[in-house]
Amino acid sequence: MSDLNFFSQNEINLLVEAKKNKNYIHIKPNSSEIKQVMNLQKLNEMMSRHDSWNASNFRLLLDRKPIDFHKISTPGADLGFNKVCPDPEKVQNYIRKGASLVLNDIIYLSQNVRKFATDLQKITLGKCQANLYFSMQSHQAFGPHYDTHDVFALHCAGEKTWNVYEALEDNPINHPIFKKDTEERTKMAGKVIDQVHMEPGDLLYLPRGKFHDALASKSGAVHIAFGITYMKPLDIMQFIWEEFIINSYLRSDIREIKNKNQISEINKNISQQLSEIFSDEKLLQPILEYYNNWPYKLTEYDIESVVKQGVQYEISNLISLERQNEKILLSNATNSVEVPKKFEHLVEFSFEQKFISIKKIKEKFQEIPDKEINEFVDSMKQMKVFI
Repeated sequence: MSDLNFFSQNEINLLVEAKKNKNYIHIKPNSSEIKQVMNLQKLNEMMSRHDSWNASNFRLLLDRKPIDFHKISTPGADLGFNKVCPDPEKVQNYIRKGASLVLNDIIYLSQNVRKFATDLQKITLGKCQANLYFSMQSHQAFGPHYDTHDVFALHCAGEKTWNVYEALEDNPINHPIFKKDTEERTKMAGKVIDQVHMEPGDLLYLPRGKFHDALASKSGAVHIAFGITYMKPLDIMQFIWEEFIINSYLRSDIREIKNKNQISEINKNISQQLSEIFSDEKLLQPILEYYNNWPYKLTEYDIESVVKQGVQYEISNLISLERQNEKILLSNATNSVEVPKKFEHLVEFSFEQKFISIKKIKEKFQEIPDKEINEFVDSMKQMKVFI
């Protein structure tokens, strides 16, 4: 994987092996760039994008208890906000008291965070989301708990000690049956088997279900938890749900059940129908494509490139290029129009492209005057060939 931004091949191998065996691992990547993903200055800049935050992605907790959003927000009229947002002064007052900050879904708020998430998706083939955690010294936001996805915790500022517990919950998912209160989680976690001291640039991998918690050793500790979600058999069942819908038996009525033997017979029939559905080879390619497209397409704007390309047009798929008696015709479902001789090469070149621009045409046909090229483009637009 030579196209990664932050990881060496040896570090990739370590992470892949840990993921495979569901073992936690603490590594110190060699990349100097990794320490630049986030720091307090960048956190300030991110938090100061006030209209990016709301009650669902901006959270404060003080000694494990969440603070109501209305207590830390403002209508913002005096500050130039256009909606209810966190109030910087109220937020900082709580932080001075030791409150911890959680910023959810920050991938698209930082180019470096997005690049790091992209690296992890390439390494793991999973979907990545990222949450940032800021803590003051000796104030803990969460007690022992596990996550329902793999966690790659990148430490960005200050210092923090992570407790790793002996328990590993069996493939938990985001469902009420896996919701436990603090007391239950503490009992389930078992004994602390390791304490991992994290400094800026360190990375801690925790497999899904591994119990852990953390405590800042110094004020101003920042880490980003990159959560990786993989495709599950449950996802495949959801993906092919329509196959269940079109199955006559699975949508038939069940009536007049009198005993367990009848239930057993129904279950056998269900099992048989599911076996036939999942044995159908026509589903294999769609499911494979679903798996290959599972990671998020983490994208960004490139306006500079758009400007360099100039105005572009898409070639309509409703119009085709045809040749009859040494003439070139533009045809749709009902009509055909002959292409003027002087435009023939321009039309042929345009139909070889998916997108066409005046700049691209001029680069290809430097001998043709600009006036003629502009005339050609205008006629193609009028005929809705260029859309």
